[in-house]
Amino acid sequence: MSAAANREPALPVYEAAPLPANEEARIARVHRSGVMDVHQEDRYGLYVDLAKLITDCPVAYTGLLDEDRQFFLAKDFGGLIDADEVPRHLTLCQYALGTTQPLIVPDLREHPKLKNNPLVTDSPHWVFWGAYPLVSNDGLVLGTLCTVDYKPRVMAPTQVQRMQSLANNLTLVISLQMEERDAITERMSRLAKYFHHAHPDVHPGEMASFLDLCAGQPVDTGQLQRLAEWGIVTLDGKQPDLTAKGREIQSQHGLHASTFRRHLIAPKKAIEIEDLFAMME
Repeated sequence: MSAAANREPALPVYEAAPLPANEEARIARVHRSGVMDVHQEDRYGLYVDLAKLITDCPVAYTGLLDEDRQFFLAKDFGGLIDADEVPRHLTLCQYALGTTQPLIVPDLREHPKLKNNPLVTDSPHWVFWGAYPLVSNDGLVLGTLCTVDYKPRVMAPTQVQRMQSLANNLTLVISLQMEERDAITERMSRLAKYFHHAHPDVHPGEMASFLDLCAGQPVDTGQLQRLAEWGIVTLDGKQPDLTAKGREIQSQHGLHASTFRRHLIAPKKAIEIEDLFAMME
């Protein structure tokens, strides 16, 4: 018998998905989102819990994909997988980036491409997989909200609709977080330029104390002496306060206390389950 006849058959290779046509813009938006490598499971875990509830699946996860990896915003793998991220070329979700429509596979073992994924061929042996894209308002797929089962499944139209609504709401939360961060960054940049123009020798600690005063937070009065000399704060009373000039700077740069207070009193889970179900009706 020849050596070729004794050779074991080659293992199936899991092929990488084609890159989306808008991949460059998509990746730029993912990086701009600011959620990669930021652990906020207390914020996003609600969406995983709801996905399991809607679909009756034992596994759910959500994450964004950049050029190299998928970072999980939240996950419940039933204790069988413990990872914050996976290489992109090993993911199922890379195949969901090319369309804004859900990708639902009743039996991964029968899919021509996905059946070769290690999660299907090896433990934990995933069978059903449903991926609902996180689509920005300009049509960029940032990532997915997914559900998994260990047996074949078929989703009812109402389940698919609710999952799409849930994914849309999650995308909205990510987008609002990004826009708010961009706005704060712009305010801080303008404030820094103002201080460095008006007072070139300003210290970072002095700027930080000015921001604390704007936010109504405890202030290091040692950092306020020169701000008082510049007429920005007053130290005459029991508590330091902004002068008329200080309040003008505060107003010009959108630094009213209410701007900060929203972050301080906001609950960790920004949207309650009842609110989400109301949105999906």
